[in-house]
Amino acid sequence: MANFPSLGALAAGLAIFLSMLAPAQAIEGRPEPKAASSVCDNDDDAPTDAFGFTDGSGIADLGRGSLGLTLNADGGVRRGRSMGRGAMLQGSYGLLPCLEVSPYLLGGTTRSQIERQGLKDKAYGGGFEARYRLLSHGRHGLGLTMGIDAGLERNESHGEGRFSTYNTTMRLLADKVLIPDTLHAAFNLSHNLIWSGPSPHERASTFVIGGALAWQVVESIYLSGEVRHMRQHDTLGFGKLAGHATFVGPGIYWQATEQLALSLAYNVQLYGEEKGQPGQLDLTNFSRHLVQLDIGWTF
Repeated sequence: MANFPSLGALAAGLAIFLSMLAPAQAIEGRPEPKAASSVCDNDDDAPTDAFGFTDGSGIADLGRGSLGLTLNADGGVRRGRSMGRGAMLQGSYGLLPCLEVSPYLLGGTTRSQIERQGLKDKAYGGGFEARYRLLSHGRHGLGLTMGIDAGLERNESHGEGRFSTYNTTMRLLADKVLIPDTLHAAFNLSHNLIWSGPSPHERASTFVIGGALAWQVVESIYLSGEVRHMRQHDTLGFGKLAGHATFVGPGIYWQATEQLALSLAYNVQLYGEEKGQPGQLDLTNFSRHLVQLDIGWTF
């Protein structure tokens, strides 16, 4: 019969193995590093909405939530006039350490006057977003969060009738403290996959890269400036470029009370190009002017 080691020998071997894995700092009597849960710390974060259209890496604390109302408007198209208005109601909750889940509802209308023809489009729908924090300022010197968003819209178009649009967006959100309690920077990457129109669905995608600086004027007020570059493709990948546009603009954030926050941002298209069209702007795939108002309540 084979000889098996005794329980005492196994315990001694396990103790030796664990001691070999212990960090050198603990052996030398220095403080041990913070626990892995410190990745979720947000003590040094600027508010997520302090950067305008660009987002910070902050997420909801475990067991806490928030409710946000976003109102947006856009205008400026090729060969006519257009004004779009929309709203999104979103709830966010810290479901697990470092994980925020956010269901939302949205709707909007667009009124256009294109070549003397009046048009009105409607859209309404909802979706679900999840964000997971990978890095924190205190532990890594940089905040980093990845997110995924899946949504469905029902559209009523003057030209195409009723149809559905499916969206899946992947995001990478990073921010860094440049000057403590004074200056913060944020950087975003996102790629939105779109299936739209009557069956068979047309496929498209929008790639966005953006950066912003937020200056904390006083404890409750931030002023921001941002630059965003957007590219529209007639495929789910990065081929068949339809057009691109570069936006810049200012923003302001106000923490009115401990629970209530307001932010307002404006972007204008400074440069763009549409495939097959002359000019220095893309006013078919993108609007000329963008405005966004966020109202947030934390509980």
